[in-house]
Amino acid sequence: MNKNEALNCVYENILGEHPILIQLRNGEGLNEDKYSELITAMKRLIVEYKSLEVTPKKLALSFVDISNYFYLNEDKYSLDKQNRIEDAVQEISQLANELFDC
Repeated sequence: MNKNEALNCVYENILGEHPILIQLRNGEGLNEDKYSELITAMKRLIVEYKSLEVTPKKLALSFVDISNYFYLNEDKYSLDKQNRIEDAVQEISQLANELFDC
């Protein structure tokens, strides 16, 4: 995955019309393929931007207030699914922090 593909993947899965985190809040479950693709893209962008002092504004916008989407309605998911989703959003948050850590 090149840099532009990684950026587009993040934009689509975080800011797009049907982003992963909105799917989770709406009770649609975790799309494992999209999630895996997003994690791969984020790791690629960490390599690309970690040592730089600037990142694209749209990339930064993707992760502004992302934690607002992490609060899930517990009635929508079984305990096992809820634990898996919590692990997934934790990883997304951790990678976002790593991407923008100075």
